[in-house]
Amino acid sequence: MENNKLLISLSLCTWLALNTVANETQNLGEVTVNDTALEAQIKSITSSKLENLQASDIQDILSSMPGVSVSGSARYSQKVYLRGLEDKASNITIDGASIGGEIFHHMGSQTIDAETLKVGSIEVGPNSALSGPGVINGSFSYETKDPSDYLEEGEIFGGKVSTGYQSAYGRKSIDLALFSKINDKVEVVGIINKSEDTRIEIPDSKDVTSKQSDFTSALLKVIFKANDYNTFKLSYNKYEDGGKRQFGAEKVGGDLADVSDHYNEISRNTFTLSHNYSPVSDMINLETKIYHSSEELLMAGQTNKAAYLLWQKNVVQNSTEPETRYGNETSGIDVRNTSIINTHKVSYGLSYDKEEQIVEADGLAVYTSGVNTGNTVDLSVKGGISKEYAIYLEDEIDLDSLVLTIGARYDIYKLGGIYSGEHKQLSPKLKAKYQASENLSLRLGYGRIFKGPLLSETYLLKSTSTQNDNAQAQRGHNYEAGFDYDLSNALNTKNSIFGFTLYSYNVDGYMDPSHNAALNNQEDIKMWGVESVFRYETQNVSSSISHTYNAGEAKSLSTGAVYEPMTANIHTIKIDTDYNYSKNLSFNYNAEFVRGNKFDYYYSDAYDYEVKRSGYAVHNVSTTYSPASIKGIKVSFGIDNLFNTKYSTHTSFGTNSGYASSASNETGRNYKIKLSYKF
Repeated sequence: MENNKLLISLSLCTWLALNTVANETQNLGEVTVNDTALEAQIKSITSSKLENLQASDIQDILSSMPGVSVSGSARYSQKVYLRGLEDKASNITIDGASIGGEIFHHMGSQTIDAETLKVGSIEVGPNSALSGPGVINGSFSYETKDPSDYLEEGEIFGGKVSTGYQSAYGRKSIDLALFSKINDKVEVVGIINKSEDTRIEIPDSKDVTSKQSDFTSALLKVIFKANDYNTFKLSYNKYEDGGKRQFGAEKVGGDLADVSDHYNEISRNTFTLSHNYSPVSDMINLETKIYHSSEELLMAGQTNKAAYLLWQKNVVQNSTEPETRYGNETSGIDVRNTSIINTHKVSYGLSYDKEEQIVEADGLAVYTSGVNTGNTVDLSVKGGISKEYAIYLEDEIDLDSLVLTIGARYDIYKLGGIYSGEHKQLSPKLKAKYQASENLSLRLGYGRIFKGPLLSETYLLKSTSTQNDNAQAQRGHNYEAGFDYDLSNALNTKNSIFGFTLYSYNVDGYMDPSHNAALNNQEDIKMWGVESVFRYETQNVSSSISHTYNAGEAKSLSTGAVYEPMTANIHTIKIDTDYNYSKNLSFNYNAEFVRGNKFDYYYSDAYDYEVKRSGYAVHNVSTTYSPASIKGIKVSFGIDNLFNTKYSTHTSFGTNSGYASSASNETGRNYKIKLSYKF
């Protein structure tokens, strides 16, 4: 704890020192409030960058994002953490469509394919009224590609085909995109991406063959420009990842022969319709988004095996079980208008989100041994339903050197299905950015936190699931302060900036959906930490160095025990550098350094002990070449985990609880190559 106080004290001293320098600066003249260092870093995660890196999963997409940690070697296991909490505490959208809650606790929830991704935007913290419902630690907003992202000027039809290979996964992939400007009003793009993983190579270990993957993603998008004022977008996005493989994806893998699980598959189907009405008026820029998204876990039928799906504890018995689907369906609408009134940019709107759990079995399960031999069980369950109604407003006020953003949301959260209850809250939001000098800007932020009781993990629902009548919404407060210092002139570069943020937030009644069919509030949590980002850009180089540190304290609501969350005491340094040697040749270097640490692990009074986690360093390199003599050809080559380091991320299964023998290691050295041709 003394080290934590020292770190925060040093950070505040740095802030005060820079502020003193700024106050001594005279004759500022006209000043401009620009992107923060963190915002600039987020904007650097573009589709072209992801393509050059051969990004294929959420770990690749977020590799350079400060404050974000992604654990899991297999694509279907990857879990995302932001500012000390898993993304269950975030709002996740794809083309404005909300992605639902947890289906199974050993699988990840961000089913995003980089091949279809145009841009990813991350809002860190709950300080904006526009970030959507239920934001605790931030929001992830993904936008898929438009036809215009492929079409060049004057082009009316084209295509792109790519094929690739990644050695550490035995991954073979092929991607095809077709795009067309049918006329002045209609544009279309279609993308399909298929790949197959046969193994995961772990340094100094036997290859993992129990986490194979047959992967398919697709995107179909139609854009209709009815006139100069009205634009419609209709899209369908599919994600499907399955195989005869280990069900507990984040656990240690082995030979497929040693694994009893049969075929399982995780999928997502998302439909969105958006409309933008933007006449020649500062008062009207109206956006409407309607969506439906379904996520599903498919378990194949299984014969005479341990009664795993029935979750019978301490009873030796087998069962024959039918094919079963565990699904979360979300649907909703968001209507938002933005008006420019003098120095005010006012955004206001209404939204409605609905999530429903469904478990459907193709027949009855039958016990084949044990005390229940011959008995049948219907695994089909109607689960919970949540509905969230919201009205929100945010006013961004430009006062020359001060930009003040004041907003609020009023959310009404209702439970239905097997659950019941209603929760509501008015949540004020505030952000302020003050340009103290030509180079120095200061930031403050506040956000009231509100998130209704999360629907439980769908996989563990039973017909006997009951709700704790005392289930409460999750509530708290987020505070943050920081500064950004422009170093462009000092370093004589195109753009250089250093940013620092200190944050602290609490969540009373934090609720993890894992193993939580009764909707129990489990903990009161406090989190705090620092984020530092330095970006350096010249004509040919774009580079970033970031450092993040997170700490915290939790109190069990059932026992009163006080302990540290598993994400506490983690220092992470990330380096990301792009170098454009010429118009046709570019390079990238990406690295992550995590210091060894320890924290107080608590599961129950009987399992309370100190966990030590080893530090690690991982280096990745890549290059992309487009020969000038052959138009449309691009070759990308890269090596991930260059030095074949054996490591586990500090939030991964096993490592986070101190069981080194059961720790799930990340992938070893991975050679990857991709050839693409655009015609």
